[in-house]
Amino acid sequence: MKYHGLTIDPGMSSGVCLFTWGDDQPFTPLKLWQFPLGAEGLGMFLDHQNVKASFALDHQSAITSITREAWFGDIKLDALIVEKFTPWNDSRRKEFKLTRDAVEPLRGEGVLIGRGFGPLVQWAEPSMQYFMGSSELPLDQKKELSREFLKLNEFYITGSTVGNKDADDAISAELHAIAWLRRKRHMPTLKALFG
Repeated sequence: MKYHGLTIDPGMSSGVCLFTWGDDQPFTPLKLWQFPLGAEGLGMFLDHQNVKASFALDHQSAITSITREAWFGDIKLDALIVEKFTPWNDSRRKEFKLTRDAVEPLRGEGVLIGRGFGPLVQWAEPSMQYFMGSSELPLDQKKELSREFLKLNEFYITGSTVGNKDADDAISAELHAIAWLRRKRHMPTLKALFG
C-alpha cells in the first residue's frame, strides 16, 4: 500500500514537502516548495494547492463521532507533520531574539489550526530534523551533516530547485519527513537510507 504525507516548516519563509512511502517503498519526495510572506504566504499556498481539512459526523451510534481527514488536492494525506515553534532560552543562541520575524512560525501554526488541521497535525520539534551526528554538536555542524546526508541519498536541493536564493526551509521540511519515518521505524526507509 502507498501512503502520502506532507511536512511543513512555517516561518517568514516556509518550506513544504509532499512525499510518499509504502509497505515496501522507502521515503520518496514528490514535490518541494519554499515561499515567502510568513503566515499569509502559507495561507495562499494552502489555497492554491487546495490543501484542506475535512470532517464528517457520525450520528448513528449513541455517541456522535467525528472523522477528520487532511487533503492535498485529491490526495488524502496519511500524515501531516509540522515543525512546532520553540523559543530558545539558551545563552549559547545569542542570535535568537523574540522579534516579529522570530514568532512568525506561531502565526503559521495559527493558520493551520484555524483551517481545522489542529487535531491532524503531528508536531515536530525543530531539533528532530537533525538526526545525524551527536546531539552535542553545534547547530551549524548538525545542519552540515544533514545536508551531506541528503546529498549522499540524492535528495539534496538548492534554491534554484524551489525558485529562491536558498532552499533552507524546504530542506527542513524534507528532513522532518525522513525523521518522522525514522521515528516510526519504517523499515524500507531505514534500509534504503541508513543501510
